Order: sequence, then structure tokens, then C-alpha cells
Amino acid sequence: MYVCVCEGTTEEVVHQCISAGASTPKHVAMGCGAGRGRGCGLCRDRIKSMIEQHYSAVECNPEPISA
Repeated sequence: MYVCVCEGTTEEVVHQCISAGASTPKHVAMGCGAGRGRGCGLCRDRIKSMIEQHYSAVECNPEPISA
């Protein structure tokens, strides 16, 4: 499914960008173009939601600390 129609960016690409460390919509825009601001901007709320979901899941399932 497309997240940003203006840039032709899919959910998969945005997820990859977030997994690589993007933590704000601006970081996502710099990483993959979604929500860059040249188009309508309707994707920004979706991108923010995807970021929040990703980081809340990371907090709930932290990686084990190796001794």
C-alpha cells in the first residue's frame, strides 16, 4: 500500500526507513522522500503513526542485553 502517493512511496519503504533509524517525519522524508512537502502532505499523519507504532513496539520488546 502506498503511504505517499506524491512520491510513490510504499509502506514497506517507510518501514525500512524507520527501522534504519528514522524517528521523525522529517527523517523519513530525508530518507525516502515520503512526506517531503512537495505534494499534498496528507501522508504525514500516517508516517507519524507508523513511527509511533514502531518505537512503542521496540520499547515493549527490547533486545536482550548480552553479558
